[in-house]
Amino acid sequence: MADIMDRWGVPVLASSAEAVAALDTAVADLVALAGDPVGGADKAIAADGSLLLARVYAAYLSLYATTTDGVAAARSQLSGLEEPAAERETCHLRAARAWADGDWDLAVRWLEQALLANPRDLLAVKVAQDLNFFLGNRLELRDSVARVLPAWPADDQDWGFVQGMYAFGLEENADYRQAQTLASAALDRNPRDVWSVHALAHVYEMEGRHREGVSFLAGSAPDWSGSYFAVHNWWHKGLYHLELGELDTALALYDDPIRARRSTEWLDVVDAAALLWRLNLFGTDVTGRARQLAGDIDALVTEPVYLFNDWHAVMTFALAGDQARAERVLAANRHPAGKTNARAAERAGLNLLRAFIAFTAGRPAETVDLLRDIRQHANVVGGSHAQRDVIDLTLIAAAARSGDRRLAAALINERAARKPASAPSTRQLAAIGSAIH
Repeated sequence: MADIMDRWGVPVLASSAEAVAALDTAVADLVALAGDPVGGADKAIAADGSLLLARVYAAYLSLYATTTDGVAAARSQLSGLEEPAAERETCHLRAARAWADGDWDLAVRWLEQALLANPRDLLAVKVAQDLNFFLGNRLELRDSVARVLPAWPADDQDWGFVQGMYAFGLEENADYRQAQTLASAALDRNPRDVWSVHALAHVYEMEGRHREGVSFLAGSAPDWSGSYFAVHNWWHKGLYHLELGELDTALALYDDPIRARRSTEWLDVVDAAALLWRLNLFGTDVTGRARQLAGDIDALVTEPVYLFNDWHAVMTFALAGDQARAERVLAANRHPAGKTNARAAERAGLNLLRAFIAFTAGRPAETVDLLRDIRQHANVVGGSHAQRDVIDLTLIAAAARSGDRRLAAALINERAARKPASAPSTRQLAAIGSAIH
């Protein structure tokens, strides 16, 4: 065993340069949201069974599924691995074990320790940002990448990927101009950089530049539609069409490409559920589609792993008219395993689930009370501002349905001040709610 430099100049404890090269490709695939990260991990392990970092990487991929099976697989992959003297491998091993044990904050801390030693550890940069996203930690989405930027000069072949990650962190902290500049620069370097496409899609959403967003995603689709992250970009396009009042187009996107494959990956399921919920708020009957989605995910919803997923499961079951199943998801989250999930449930998650169940059960006043209490710190359940925007939309609809016109008007004013282009669609949403009342 010796230190072999990876393609980014960071030492890897290994006995095979071929295995390190395979791991490099797998990491690059993860960062690019393309290719075959799992197959790459398997190839690296097959070439060098003692390559600890490849085994940790494989565990990370299992944990990304955010399922009980994924956690079990990761624990099995990590079982028996001993901490070496090498700092990089030790930090990653401890991060993966913390993530598998349900302490996602501790996992991030170990990844940050790895980055203090090696700011060009691209695997640590990527996994840290993704975990901060899962945690709803907007500051660290930006600052974790900012701390390593000097190590990634403009002539580096992967400079654009790091810029794209930084752009997303900037967008989540409302620095839209710089976010657009960096994401655009990354795309000039590599039009197939899906994360930079995603960062720019968020900028258009948050600034209410919906028609520009439609044009951008439609025009760039050939560059990213083959990615396993493509469904999420199609979901963003659906949001633009909803804001533009083009409900039929948003519904068509749901049918194809968002649900054409009927994926049971949570990455895809949450987008499907969130789009159906918004379509329902705007008066579209989605019951049949929700029932199909509920059937697709029935086996997926087991013990709580990530409250953000269970929130979207509640949306699905409630829209499908299966209030009993939605209540069971709520009950399962009253005592979730894992420090991170338990904290999210206590601070906001349980009331978030209750609010969405109450809304579809015809108790809008209860929804209003619950969402007003938790919406300012709902970030603890994870996701982006665009994803959590459904909380504000549901609160406006619930206020209108409960007959609280003053609150509905105030919330419309608040939203219009933040994003003026959204005012017409938000007023339409409230009008639909008032008609139901």
